[in-house]
Amino acid sequence: MNHIVPVIGTIIYLKYPKNLRINSYLLFCISIIHNFALIVFSAWTFLSLFKIIYDNGVIFEGNYYFKIPHFDKVIFYFYLSKYYEYIDTFILYLNGKEPCFLQKYHHVGAVICWHLGYYCKVDGFIVASLLNSFVHTFMYSYYLASLFKIKIICIFKPYITSMQLVQLMQLPLAIYFYQNESYINKSIIILFSCYVTFLIGLFANFYRVNYIKRK
Repeated sequence: MNHIVPVIGTIIYLKYPKNLRINSYLLFCISIIHNFALIVFSAWTFLSLFKIIYDNGVIFEGNYYFKIPHFDKVIFYFYLSKYYEYIDTFILYLNGKEPCFLQKYHHVGAVICWHLGYYCKVDGFIVASLLNSFVHTFMYSYYLASLFKIKIICIFKPYITSMQLVQLMQLPLAIYFYQNESYINKSIIILFSCYVTFLIGLFANFYRVNYIKRK
């Protein structure tokens, strides 16, 4: 996978025509399909990785899991899904809304980190992908339900953000245990940890502004 791919993907993402509009019903249908697809895919990813860990054990050893063909395939597909998740932002634009910095930073950073993690075969990304796919299964389920304007679903929004925060707090710690990685891979882990640390700050501020201040 060429390193130019995430660069081109990011440019397209950031330069997306913000004034484009489509029929509201068509947008509604696209949103349903998009969220449902990510629910199914995230659940499949989580179950696949969980089975790999169950079958092979928790091994803190560099380039162990990537030697398993199915693991390599799952991580590659999960990496590609980070580009697909750009559609989250496109849907906001189509709704006439401006995405916040948190969302843009989150999506662009995820593409870059998972690209490096897959390209350099960083085994620690099994932890990141396992946790991320688990949270995304619930997150996109919430997004799908909210499309139908079910009032009771709103009470779950703070819990979704809390799940994201807990997930992010676990990632640097979990990946830290992979000490047998190469120098380059350790550098990627440090970069990923910095990305996640800043993301925790953004999510914490989002939680404070939207759920604590409004009480």
